[in-house]
Amino acid sequence: MRAASHRPRRRVNRVSAVLLLLAAALTGCAEKPGQGPPAAPAWWAPAPGEITDWDWQITEPYDLSAPRQMYDIDLFDLAPEGAQLKYADGDVIDVPAGPLAGKIDELHARRPRPVVICYVDTGAYEHYRPDASRFPGHEKRKDAIPNRPHAPAEGSVIGWDTGWAGERWLDIREGSRDAFAEAVWARFDLAERMGCDGVEPDQNNPRGNDPGFRIPLADQLSWYREVARQAHARGLSVGMKNGHNEPGTAARLVDSFDWALPEECVEFAECGELKAFVAAGKAVFAVDYRKSVADPAKACRTHQRHGLDGLIKDEPPTGAYRKACR
Repeated sequence: MRAASHRPRRRVNRVSAVLLLLAAALTGCAEKPGQGPPAAPAWWAPAPGEITDWDWQITEPYDLSAPRQMYDIDLFDLAPEGAQLKYADGDVIDVPAGPLAGKIDELHARRPRPVVICYVDTGAYEHYRPDASRFPGHEKRKDAIPNRPHAPAEGSVIGWDTGWAGERWLDIREGSRDAFAEAVWARFDLAERMGCDGVEPDQNNPRGNDPGFRIPLADQLSWYREVARQAHARGLSVGMKNGHNEPGTAARLVDSFDWALPEECVEFAECGELKAFVAAGKAVFAVDYRKSVADPAKACRTHQRHGLDGLIKDEPPTGAYRKACR
């Protein structure tokens, strides 16, 4: 989700992916360098206009009854019985079954088979998650963690609140991220084991959102790229979430991501920043909120004019309201 305050293709399944890559490698052996066809991506990479019937629901009430082409749903709410987060030091954290436990398999059993994207915070700490203790600076009482105007605690990677209850910005600077990155990648490991087709990594754009740390642009960009690299290393499709509010960011990151999900680009007149994705043949799943735009139909026309596959939703997005811009 965009900070709540301080407002300033088709998927190739894993077996098929391996076969495609093997075939490409064998073909390359018989051809001169540079003459072989480009290998297909081993993860979902939608083109603009390919996925027009989709939905984004990251909190209750959920409604998955419609036969959408793609659903984007919270990772932890989809967690099945027995799910675990595992770490290199041998620690294992049990993940409670979510209200949508088992739904990934149910959705994948539909015909046509929908894509399931799993929403996960990668640039913010969430006090209410089972792995909260893996983030340096965690306290049992969330109000014991310093918040504005007080500086973050010494050695803590937990900054000031994002505007959502229990959620704080993380210190994504290159010199600090190693202290918590493994906890984020463990979430990606869980997404892979659960069968998510991809991830929507959120809150990687603290700049301009009063995070409690001075984040250089270069560090924010390198964190975005590392998040994308780690998702791809697990065979997961990955979208660039927000960040478009900083001019030129989408153009700098388009090569790292498979699609984008910007919030409020109509409200803040930022939709033009996503043209780099559309020009690269990558879908942009834009979301504006009906209480923040004067005319939802006009907002949809703006999405369409920029080649975006947009929705108008309530904030936060649930299954209760959805207007498709098509």
